[in-house]
Amino acid sequence: MKARETNDTATVRQAGNAVFRSDHSIVALFLLGGIFYLNFFSRIFSAPLLPEFERTLHLTHGQAGLFFFFISCGYFLSLLASGFISSCIGHKRSIILSMAGIGLSLGLLSLTTNIAVIRTTFFLVGLSAGTYLPSAIATISSLFAPHLRGRAFAVHELAPNLAFLTAPMYVALLLPHLSWRQLIRLPIAFLLVACLLYALWGRDVRIRTPKPDINLYRILLRHRDFHIMVILFSLGITSTLGIFSVLPTYLISVHGFTEHQANMLIGASRIPTLGAALAGGFFADYFGHRRAIGLVLFCSGIMTILLTQNRQLLHIAIWVQPILAVCFFPAGFALLSRIGPPETRGITVSLTIPLAFVIGGGIMPAVITRMADYGLFATAIGLTGILIAAGGFLVLFMQDGP
Repeated sequence: MKARETNDTATVRQAGNAVFRSDHSIVALFLLGGIFYLNFFSRIFSAPLLPEFERTLHLTHGQAGLFFFFISCGYFLSLLASGFISSCIGHKRSIILSMAGIGLSLGLLSLTTNIAVIRTTFFLVGLSAGTYLPSAIATISSLFAPHLRGRAFAVHELAPNLAFLTAPMYVALLLPHLSWRQLIRLPIAFLLVACLLYALWGRDVRIRTPKPDINLYRILLRHRDFHIMVILFSLGITSTLGIFSVLPTYLISVHGFTEHQANMLIGASRIPTLGAALAGGFFADYFGHRRAIGLVLFCSGIMTILLTQNRQLLHIAIWVQPILAVCFFPAGFALLSRIGPPETRGITVSLTIPLAFVIGGGIMPAVITRMADYGLFATAIGLTGILIAAGGFLVLFMQDGP
């Protein structure tokens, strides 16, 4: 009898511990989702502030557009180094370090008017942000069983789309009442609170990432499909982050929108993207990943071209283009996971995304805004749309994947 009671008690304790672990995993997931939102928001909310930077700092479109290039360069370097960093200090400390670094970089940005220092702080924002995502993915993977990871990552991936939605509205609603410096300082408080909360309640998965093998990078770099995927992801990022970065300035300087009108319209147009990414996953599974990528890039490119047309077509394109653009990533990551020999697939994402982010999130906005200095803003966006649409045909040259 006593033995049965002992067994029953042990079973209850095990169940309680399982619930406790589950509850803590959910708390950690929502903390990571909030941190990812702040991480992404901090990198993109300078886009709706770009016209204000130009006016107050007396910059040209091209000079202001270089800010995105510096962010992307910092992000590129820290993503490449993230495996080494997490192998030394662990994933939890990597996440905390990332958030603290972003907060300090934004604080420095809000205190200076020197262009060289401003560019350096944007570089530091990107450098701080890049260590987060690999550690977050590793943490979520270790906290949830395989059959729950899809839902866990779906919750986590809501953060970028929420940032795209809220960043323009944040600027539109507060810029009439606050200076751009004050708008930059406000997120710092949330970043530091997020650091503290994750330090207290975030899960330390207690795993170390093995240091990457340089020989695997050499093998991957010789694989043709890898180079095609870098180009495809560059175009995918161009159609989302790249166009988003320059769109407020384009609407204001070319089409005569006020800052409030442009940012509210851009923010509202991102609301449907919250469900579009999920729909894109079903679309990719139904048509096949290569076909889905080709169709999405082609249609997204056409909508980007329509951004250069009259007001009626412009409004349609503003709403439809981001919906199509976000559908690239479910198919893109699914196909990317099968690129190269099995021993290189662990580093495929860590090498593809940094390169694509520099091109699509840094170089392309810089080129578009530079052309805008010569009165070719609409032409630059139209050419970008043609490039995105043409990229859809690159999937025909791939060897791997359906």
